Amino acid sequence: MSDLREVVDTEDDAIDVGMFEEPEDYRPPTPPPTFATHNLLDTSKSITVRLVGKNPLWGHLLWNASRVCANYIESHASELVRSKTVLEFGAGAGLPGLLCAGLGASIVVLSDYPDPDLLSNLEYNKTHSISTSDESQDGQTETHEKLVLDNGARVECAGYIWGHNAQNLLTICPQGFDLLILSDLIFNHSQHEALLKSVQSTLAKPDGVALVFFTPHRPWLYEADLNFFKIARESGDFDVEQVLEQKMDKAMFEVDKGDENVRRMVYGYRITWKKV
Repeated sequence: MSDLREVVDTEDDAIDVGMFEEPEDYRPPTPPPTFATHNLLDTSKSITVRLVGKNPLWGHLLWNASRVCANYIESHASELVRSKTVLEFGAGAGLPGLLCAGLGASIVVLSDYPDPDLLSNLEYNKTHSISTSDESQDGQTETHEKLVLDNGARVECAGYIWGHNAQNLLTICPQGFDLLILSDLIFNHSQHEALLKSVQSTLAKPDGVALVFFTPHRPWLYEADLNFFKIARESGDFDVEQVLEQKMDKAMFEVDKGDENVRRMVYGYRITWKKV
């Protein structure tokens, strides 16, 4: 009688190990990156950013608030941007921050959650979305040319978790940042205090400005969105001023719940240090 181990060994040798491999279509592949173009108010120029194919942190979308915030920054560039230091939280594709790099900022830091896909995409946009002065206009279209990086501007990408020690950001700009950009972040109500803590630790004194732009994506929670500004006021450290409201042509998600007219809105606020 054959040794049982010999039978088992023989049968093992005959097994097609490929039967355990997942078929190629077992789970949907990650969608490829997409691209979105923002035309500046200076109608001769544009910025095209790459968006990650899909991300649970929503980095695969270019939000209405980001476009409106970019327009506001461009309109106030002489006050907010030129020769200033800029930090964008939750940057996603980094549109407003990249715009600042082309409008005369001295330092721009694009920060987001330390997710490899998000950070590598920010690095891609840092390299490809704006030209240096000696590059050919390979991003030029029939009517728009690529925004050119201002001479001397320094652009950095950094991973950062709201509410945590911001030393990696302050190493780049120890005195804090003249302009903070928070674009469509306050829908995350559980992170309001953490986000405000980050503002407190990175906003330059005494004249720093934080821009907070957002859309009420869940109209029934609009008051909860606004609680961010209530916390800022009640801290005793900040003045809060609404500076903009704009109705977009369409909502980000046409089939979402809630009043579409509310979901088409973008609101903009300024947060500054309270004047003594």
